[in-house]
Amino acid sequence: MAPASRELGTAIRDAYTEGTGIPYSNYLGEKGMDFRDDLGGLNMSTVPKVFIECGNMRNQGDAAKMKDSRFRERIAVSIAQGFEKYFA
Repeated sequence: MAPASRELGTAIRDAYTEGTGIPYSNYLGEKGMDFRDDLGGLNMSTVPKVFIECGNMRNQGDAAKMKDSRFRERIAVSIAQGFEKYFA
C-alpha cells in the first residue's frame, strides 16, 4: 500500500502548503515527508493512510496560527482539497 499512501501524502502535503502558506518541514524526512516502517497502523493498513503534522507547537508562529479559528478552517479546507485531488 506504500505507493498509494505516498500519492495520498503528496496530495495532502501540497494542498496543505498551498492553502496555509506553511512550508514543508525541514527537520525530518525530505520535502516534508518521512516514511516510517515502525508503525503498524500505517504499515499493516489495506488502504492508503497518512499522518499529517499541521504545525510545530514549539514554533511561536505555528502555535499562534493553531489558536486562530480562521486559520484552523484554512487547514481543514486545505486537507479536504488534498483528498479531493487524490480521489479525482
